[in-house]
Amino acid sequence: MPLVFSPLSEAVLDQPPKKLLPKHAFIMRQLGTPPEIDIAINAAVIDGLQQRGYVGTDATTTTGGKDYLERILGLIRATGFTVAIFSEQTRITAMANIALELGFAAMCGKPLIIVKSKEGTAPSDLKRTDWIEYDPENVPAFNISFSRALDELATFHQFEKHLLQVALEARSTDCAIALERCNKGFLLTGDDEFIAGAEAVLEKVNGIGDDLAIGDLERLRSEIKTFIRQARSAHGGANVEAVAAAAGG
Repeated sequence: MPLVFSPLSEAVLDQPPKKLLPKHAFIMRQLGTPPEIDIAINAAVIDGLQQRGYVGTDATTTTGGKDYLERILGLIRATGFTVAIFSEQTRITAMANIALELGFAAMCGKPLIIVKSKEGTAPSDLKRTDWIEYDPENVPAFNISFSRALDELATFHQFEKHLLQVALEARSTDCAIALERCNKGFLLTGDDEFIAGAEAVLEKVNGIGDDLAIGDLERLRSEIKTFIRQARSAHGGANVEAVAAAAGG
């Protein structure tokens, strides 16, 4: 996968997320004591996600000793897409946090859905970005628009699938990019085909002569094996030992 750098130390994060969360959306919103309108929007988003088989998660669903920013970045990396929620009543400091998380998500190449209240004002950097409006007086209209936005995720899934096939069939495969296609496609859908794609990438990497001592190659081989293990585990607890044997380690 492309290198990701820590927002704290600027060191390369060479470890994957603790676990993968396929068909999950990371929700960026005001936490603590959000205004009623933000709570209503979040509830409508969660309901819309559940109706389509997705799970919404945010910073309140996990705890740990890691730095908050590192934990947020880990959740963004582990999920398939992101949803940003704000209103005219969202606290300014919360908007700053949302903007930072939007930057993390963009850096990780995650699809983004922005949901704001009817009276909410988008930050200047988002003026040219599509968003969905939530009007408490017309919730059905929001439900239709949000459902259409989720439909668009299918285009991302198909796009990653096509790009993965092109990468695997190429005369000179870029294995790191092919793995990223597998990762993005799997997190969006949880489909086995992306795990199979990663196994095909691993076969190509394992076909490179052992006489070549290339550090990047070993890192990539480790990343592929880790993805296969995590994806199988996230997909329903498949036999990890069998996967390890098939992966050559």
